[in-house]
Amino acid sequence: TSSMKAGEMATTMALSDRDHAAINAGALTKSTNTSDPNLETFVSPGFETQSLLSTIYAVPLISKTSTTTSDGGGCHSKSSIDSIGSNKFMEAYCINLERLSVQAHVTAERTTRQQAENLSSDRNGAGNYSNLNQSSKNFNSVLESLGSGLEESEFIVEEFLEAPEKLVDLIKTLLALEFWRTRVLFFSEEDNSNVDNDFEGGRDGVRSNDKGLAIDLAKNGNGLRVAFILHAETTIVSLLNLIFYRGIPHGLLDGGSAGGNASKGNPSGDEALLSLVDYCARQLIFLGSPSDSNPSLQRQKYPLAAAELASHLQTRSRLDEIRETVLDSSYQTAVASVALARYLCEHIEEMGPSILSRMLELHDFLLLFIPLVEEPPWTRRRLITVNTSKGCCERGGDDGQRHDSGGSEKPKTTTKMIWEKLNNQNEWEETPPSSLLHLTKNEGQPWLAIYHLTTSPICRESYGLDEFRKSQLMRLRKYLNEALLDQLPVMGEVARYLDELSILGVPPSGQGSHRPSSSASSSGLLLQRVDVVREEILRGRDSGWNRANEFCEEVARRQWEDVFCKVTDSRDNELKRIAEEVYGGGGGFKKSFG
Repeated sequence: TSSMKAGEMATTMALSDRDHAAINAGALTKSTNTSDPNLETFVSPGFETQSLLSTIYAVPLISKTSTTTSDGGGCHSKSSIDSIGSNKFMEAYCINLERLSVQAHVTAERTTRQQAENLSSDRNGAGNYSNLNQSSKNFNSVLESLGSGLEESEFIVEEFLEAPEKLVDLIKTLLALEFWRTRVLFFSEEDNSNVDNDFEGGRDGVRSNDKGLAIDLAKNGNGLRVAFILHAETTIVSLLNLIFYRGIPHGLLDGGSAGGNASKGNPSGDEALLSLVDYCARQLIFLGSPSDSNPSLQRQKYPLAAAELASHLQTRSRLDEIRETVLDSSYQTAVASVALARYLCEHIEEMGPSILSRMLELHDFLLLFIPLVEEPPWTRRRLITVNTSKGCCERGGDDGQRHDSGGSEKPKTTTKMIWEKLNNQNEWEETPPSSLLHLTKNEGQPWLAIYHLTTSPICRESYGLDEFRKSQLMRLRKYLNEALLDQLPVMGEVARYLDELSILGVPPSGQGSHRPSSSASSSGLLLQRVDVVREEILRGRDSGWNRANEFCEEVARRQWEDVFCKVTDSRDNELKRIAEEVYGGGGGFKKSFG
């Protein structure tokens, strides 16, 4: 009985993990290849896909067009970041790209569900499992079965792979959106890189050191438009997950330009991949930082009770609303980036030596995943109020309000500590104590990344072990218990690696590696590539500005004058288009795919 349950648990985890990967892979089945007639209505014709893709453009670096300043003196190069939030941007990324993402995810989910049902019926016909070894073999067969069925059905992903310049555009726009979120919306004289969670400081919620575009947007009422702009960053990461599931696109592995001509302002595919690695590293650091110093994570880990939340929503200012939107969007994007980082680790052998060294030595991806295992950002524990009055529902919610209309008896309440995990829809869901050891898809991503980084021959040869890294890695050993190995049998290789490492002698911290071939930290000369995409954005090169804050202020001023001051949420035609064409208003796109 025990082995049968273990086998079923392993199969469930395998299906769950591959289902997640397939959904992230954006398998869009062609109508000629599917056996389910209901899927034909979810297939996008090639012409429509090409039309949507044709609108995608890069929002990358400093434009070459010189513009005269408003006071009539001096010329500065205009930043193409200014186009973020424009009608062209909203159409390309908040409507068309979102439609592509919905098509890919919904169709992949339906396709994978059908294949999982077919596999389940085959498994039931073959009989039950008899031991853990058989369950491990079934785990691998599940992956192979689902993988082979999806390989020929990824239509939208194929379109991106055939147009590598579009991939570069997505990555450049992703970095531009990150810069806009962290450096343009909010910044201060002391530090223009962070958004904090302090809602005090005045009736309108503006603190004395608050600066940035968000202040004008709050006064003008552009909060909803800002929310969709920020969501575009999450959408891009999600689509990149779909693409990178199949491996590193060849257009990004090429040292030359993805479009054929590498030039200044037009980074090559290899440079775009380097930028993406750095982006994922920043997101992993963001999620791994303690919640006390991470307002976004603190907001998710310690939410307000229902009564307090209702009062807060009624009294918060427009600026508070934008600030909270930034915090929530930062968290959602970072969580989505974990899967992307895992795919980079899974296909790390395809990358060049410079990017390999950047992942293992500069960023140390292996150690970045450890905090996500020890303090998972997708798990929280909180105190709720439960209504125990007769005639009421068993759980009254955080406010303990009665749910029946009769009787005047004062409700009886008690407090209860519960665990919650982030489910597949990125919503917090209560998890009973008996299910706490069941891996969710978010929890499985760091473990799979660690597996690839510790078992890949090229990683073992290139990773410079020392006492510090060894001590950090050994912290993982206590989590490799029987429950985890039953669900992810491949982690047995990691357990074996750590057992070998525990008796292996390594140099002191900072003094190289224990193998001559891994000389990244012991060579006499170190050369480090520069992330040209992000560096040009951050430093404002060719723009004529001496300080980063001056450049951010100028971007905010131009965006306000050219885009946001001309529209409010109540009369925003682009928001109406999003409601109708994407989110189902008036029988729109998502309603059709619902």
